[in-house]
Parts: sequence; structure tokens; C-alpha cells
Amino acid sequence: MLKLPVRTWILNAAAVFSGQHGAVTRQAEQAGCSRQTVYQHAQKLEQRLAAEPPTEDQPHPEAGAAPEPSPAGPCILLDKNKQKELATTAFAMGMSLRQIEDLLGVLLPADKVPDHSTLERWVQAEARRAEAVLAALDPACADRVQTLALDEIVFGGGRPSSGSSRPA
Repeated sequence: MLKLPVRTWILNAAAVFSGQHGAVTRQAEQAGCSRQTVYQHAQKLEQRLAAEPPTEDQPHPEAGAAPEPSPAGPCILLDKNKQKELATTAFAMGMSLRQIEDLLGVLLPADKVPDHSTLERWVQAEARRAEAVLAALDPACADRVQTLALDEIVFGGGRPSSGSSRPA
């Protein structure tokens, strides 16, 4: 019996639920299975997702050593350094400080979410640390640049507001 990876089951279900003409046929060909198998995977996945979660008296058969969720619901534990890293990385990717605050609100309990001003301090501190590295790298790399795309970050639009705007 051929066993397909879970990822293939999910892709099969996505093809069925997309409703796009020909999606099931294309997915069946890509996965190397029949169209019927694609439909069966979608049906089984839908049933599995709709099933009631197991109660304490009836543990999930695949549970093993999984940690118990807290009474307030599951959350991701991020220490202060990981929070700073996430905030800085998200800001560098173009997210606003408010968006980062909202994102951390999804990941952390409400009382553990850093406030807007804390996020701004973190991002500014990392920007100052990166400034010295970039000051050395920029001149060394300038003659190798073949394509340059300018956007608002170059002109200070992507930095957290700090009361002063100095050109980059």
C-alpha cells in the first residue's frame, strides 16, 4: 500500500476545496495518485478537522508527551531576547510597530505583550547597533551594486518615530 505524506493530503484537500476547474486533476497528476484519492483525502481531512478535540478522560491517540495547554489557552513562550529579535526582524521586513504589537498579542498572554514604546526602544537600539556595521559594509559594496530599488526606508520613512529625522 502506497502511503502519501501528510503534506500531499493537505495539498489534495486544497485542490478539492479551491473549486478551481481542473485543480483536482492537476493535483492528482502531481501527487501520482487518482482523482478519487484526492477527493478521499479531502473528505478525511475535513472530518479530522471537524472532529471534537479529545477530552481529559479520552486522550488523543497520538498525544505522547505533548505539553498540556494552559487554562487561558495555548501560547508560545518567548523570552525577552526572542521578543526583541521578533520585533526587530518584523520591523526590518516592513511591519509597523502597531502591527508588531498586535502580532505579539496573538503569540503572548495579554499581560506579557510589550507596549508600543518598549518595541520602539528595542528597534532603535538594534538600528544603532546595525548602523556601525552598515557604515563599513555600504562603501565596500557600493561598486558591486547592479540594481538599486529605493523606497521610503532610505528617506527615514521606515524608522520608528523618535522626534528627530536625520537622513540615512
